[in-house]
Amino acid sequence: MSVASKYIATPPGITILEQLEDRGMTYEELAKGLNISEKDVNKLISGSSDNKGGENRILEKKPYKFINNGEIKGFIIKTSDYHKSYKRVLVALQFQYRLWALRKKLPKPDVIVSEFAGLFGNVFLRWKKEYGTMIIYDILDLWPEAFVNMGYLKKNSIITKFLYYLEHKSYKEADGIIFSFQGGKDYIVDKGWSNEVGGDVDTSDIGYLNNGVNLEELDKQKEKYILEDKDLDSDKFKVVYLGSISEFNGLDVLVKAAKIIQNRKKNNISILIYGYGNQEERLKSLSKKYGLNNLIFKGALDKRYAMSVLSRANINIFTFINTNLLKYGVSPNKLFMYFASGKPVLSMIRPSYDLVEKYNVGISVNNNPSIVADAILKMSEIDINEYNEYCRNARLLAEEYDYDKLINVLINKIERG
Repeated sequence: MSVASKYIATPPGITILEQLEDRGMTYEELAKGLNISEKDVNKLISGSSDNKGGENRILEKKPYKFINNGEIKGFIIKTSDYHKSYKRVLVALQFQYRLWALRKKLPKPDVIVSEFAGLFGNVFLRWKKEYGTMIIYDILDLWPEAFVNMGYLKKNSIITKFLYYLEHKSYKEADGIIFSFQGGKDYIVDKGWSNEVGGDVDTSDIGYLNNGVNLEELDKQKEKYILEDKDLDSDKFKVVYLGSISEFNGLDVLVKAAKIIQNRKKNNISILIYGYGNQEERLKSLSKKYGLNNLIFKGALDKRYAMSVLSRANINIFTFINTNLLKYGVSPNKLFMYFASGKPVLSMIRPSYDLVEKYNVGISVNNNPSIVADAILKMSEIDINEYNEYCRNARLLAEEYDYDKLINVLINKIERG
């Protein structure tokens, strides 16, 4: 594969190195997978780098600066500081257009792979027009569709229609489209944009590249970073949730399920919630109101200890709020970490293209407190042979989504383009 420019661009809020670490992958491993020299994997890093804070890494009055310290080589683009979500949107736009302004200082790229389409990704189409660069959209989330489903945007407003227009333009002019969820093509068809229903977007070769894991790295972390936690070492049936505690995760249902289990006097169940977020204090208050002694908020967890926690659970809980987007499938990073732990998964949602049920790695139920409580109790009482089968299937599925296999999907898409 010919790669004239080996720069990696990342939007503000998080550096490319941090993105890769979130997936358990180093940039050296990315270089190896793409058959690129590590020294040539230059990083193009946004100035506003902290997802939680947004403080700027460039304090000088310069729009950008070039760094080359032997490990990191590339441009850091100065963007505004931000501390609120809506400002992050503005900073994302600022980054995209300042990146375009730097184009004459960068080698001409053969390929640009962007996680953003529409408002945040159409700037890359300028490279295609001016330099003939291949543009591939590797879509992780549907915007603005997600905002519409959450009620943040009205579907038929002028702003929303304009955002849909920009998204449509991305797909129409792209050289390749990859979705991290299996129903991405269904989405384009439903919008009426696909050439299969009279539209102008070629959906004959839509790619599917779900999030995955670096199994080798996760296995090393499991052995090296062992969390001392008496609740994980107890003899109770341990139900673990690991992730954000926000309105998007719908953990109210789990708290209410814990109440039902406690009222049934099933004292062998321990529900452990690892993570933090803007709903944490409210849910703690709800737990206190219910007088729960079977649910514990464990606080934030260093990601290096994630496998130590997940592998010592009896089952791991996956949950999300119910939205219409579930019909296109889901692709959260933590779900694949759950599989890698080799423990069964209890999914509190029933999306289309459901990996949990398709590969028999656990059970999926409707997001209802009584149903979830029943499912937890059922899992705590199943036959050991059935339980062990779930465990084996989970680990085998994780192996199918190892980065060594997944990266070939991206390579093939580039080469076919």
